[in-house]
Amino acid sequence: MGVKPSWKMLRSRKYCKIGQHSLSGVSHSKAWEDSKINRLHTLRISVDYAAALKSRPGPKGRRSSRVIGATPDDSYIQRGQRPNGLPHQLRGEMNKLFQCEPSFIKRLLRESMDYKPAKKKRVNLHMPDLSLAIEEVYREMIRRENSLRFHPAFKRGWAPAVCRLLEIKEFHSQKQKASKKDSGNK
Repeated sequence: MGVKPSWKMLRSRKYCKIGQHSLSGVSHSKAWEDSKINRLHTLRISVDYAAALKSRPGPKGRRSSRVIGATPDDSYIQRGQRPNGLPHQLRGEMNKLFQCEPSFIKRLLRESMDYKPAKKKRVNLHMPDLSLAIEEVYREMIRRENSLRFHPAFKRGWAPAVCRLLEIKEFHSQKQKASKKDSGNK
């Protein structure tokens, strides 16, 4: 079963928060990781992408387990360990992906028509079923450019599509950083 949010829902305040600690300015909400409503899914991401996430600067988990109430005595510390590690980072990256403008996603896809991921690694994590959101992204991309209908990112189900989109986005940002570094050295 599980929750199947739409692309619009993923862009709402229920799933996306303004993050005070995140470098991008946005952070995923607890709705992404709630194990009571979200099933455990297996994502198969490329080993290179996993290594890129690990090498990023900054914290790899949630900063606080305190839930703030209306008054100081209404607040409490959540039970259990704080979300951290690769699953937590992946939820954050998926959140950022769905915040991207459709024109940006279209450009990423157009520049990577021949994308093929390297060796893959399995990651199990609690997350919403993104089948509806990925279907909406796919339809929007086709509406904008019909040739994207055959993009390798959309060849299989929603989970592989999410993985390929995340990897393509990471590959694009690394390319951007490299070109800025090159232009700075001249």
